[in-house]
Amino acid sequence: MTPIPDNKRRAAAAQSEACVDIAALADEIRANAASLDERWRMAQWLIEQLRQQLFDADALRRAVATANSQFDAAGVADLKVNPTAIRRAAIAGRRAAAPARLGAAAIQADRLLLSLLSPGGALDPRPALGAPVGGITGRFSLRGRGRG
Repeated sequence: MTPIPDNKRRAAAAQSEACVDIAALADEIRANAASLDERWRMAQWLIEQLRQQLFDADALRRAVATANSQFDAAGVADLKVNPTAIRRAAIAGRRAAAPARLGAAAIQADRLLLSLLSPGGALDPRPALGAPVGGITGRFSLRGRGRG
């Protein structure tokens, strides 16, 4: 029997070690995939809960607006409730800090979610603080003016 050269023995040991590392990585990735599945299921559940809360909040906002109209008609405007002030007070508070590294899709989703909370956002009937009212108009425009 001829002895195996030292280089071949080292190569075999390195390949064996690499196979062990790959197997360990595969186990870690399977665990990460299971965790990812759990996170997506939780995100889906939370989004559905958020949707239900938004639907309920919208129904309550419409009921308050109807009552406010009735208060105006009855001449008791001091009984009116400001739903925008209630909403802004309710959403004021700390926000979760975004991690330093986010994928493009996560950044877009984060911006969309924050737009729901921001003043002038999708759920706020009034413009954002400092937003131009009535659109931006230029100082000088020749459009719509006769020449002469």
